[in-house]
Amino acid sequence: AVSENTVINYKLESNMPQVLQLTVFFCALLTCVICKMVNHTYVGCYVDYTDHARDLTALSGVTQLGPFKVHSTDPVIYSTSMSLELCSSACSLGGFSYFGVQVGLQCFCGNSYGSQGKGNEGDCKRECTGNPLQTCGGPNRNSVFYLSYTNFKNLYTVVKSNSLIIKTDSSRTSSWPTAAQTDADCLLRCSARADCQAAVFSQRLLACHLLAFAYPPASLTGPDWTLYQRD
Repeated sequence: AVSENTVINYKLESNMPQVLQLTVFFCALLTCVICKMVNHTYVGCYVDYTDHARDLTALSGVTQLGPFKVHSTDPVIYSTSMSLELCSSACSLGGFSYFGVQVGLQCFCGNSYGSQGKGNEGDCKRECTGNPLQTCGGPNRNSVFYLSYTNFKNLYTVVKSNSLIIKTDSSRTSSWPTAAQTDADCLLRCSARADCQAAVFSQRLLACHLLAFAYPPASLTGPDWTLYQRD
């Protein structure tokens, strides 16, 4: 097992498709903060909710994403403290490429956008409820932003005392098991997949689960499990 406060390099096994350097960085006191650097760039104003369909749908099937509640029947996070940073933070938990803010207090995530066409820029002038100096779309209009991630790709932060989880309905899978005998093996397998945002490992159970989001389902929390978030 990897101990706290150490930086260690590993290589993927020879039967993996490519060789990557894996650096594991431990922040023992971290509880709920993702260390990855996320930048957002404005793309434009885009139409949403034509015929009751959403343009940005990456949160479909998710009802809770860490500290964020997702609407039970609509892939949107509502917040009276909405800002570009808040929505960016939420969508980065799934490693998504885009986010959209709408009507001042709604946040959507996605890996594509624009399925319903471009809107007029004047339609995306609603103030963000959490920062009136920012604009957060308008009625049925998303201010869409591109998310870029500045990270080391194979740097992980260990969360020793995690209480945040993801909740999904039966239509959405947020974790999948993989064989691993050590925490290092587990992280190597996460690094081999672009869609792996984190991993949990149990030394007692010798069990590893890769995660589609930065937080695990409740069944993979507790004293047996250590959470490793990919930066």
